Amino acid sequence: MKAMYLANYFLAGCVAFTLLGWIASLHPMAMKAVLFLLAAMAIAWGLSWLLDYSLSKLLKITVADLQAVLIGGLAMLLIGLGVFLCS
Repeated sequence: MKAMYLANYFLAGCVAFTLLGWIASLHPMAMKAVLFLLAAMAIAWGLSWLLDYSLSKLLKITVADLQAVLIGGLAMLLIGLGVFLCS
């Protein structure tokens, strides 16, 4: 059951990143806003990798689960950007 929830979040994340790419293609100002959002998410993602032990204690999950979520987030980003660039 937990795997189904994770798969749903993964697909929703892929759709969200694809939607952000589509919004960025509409207007140059929207592109700047989406790039800012992606940069902020990249900084938060990198900090999560650096602070994984303290963050896992704060969230009360194991380090392996946190790292799995972070890897899934990177995969969502890559799939969303791939769809945006190929369309």
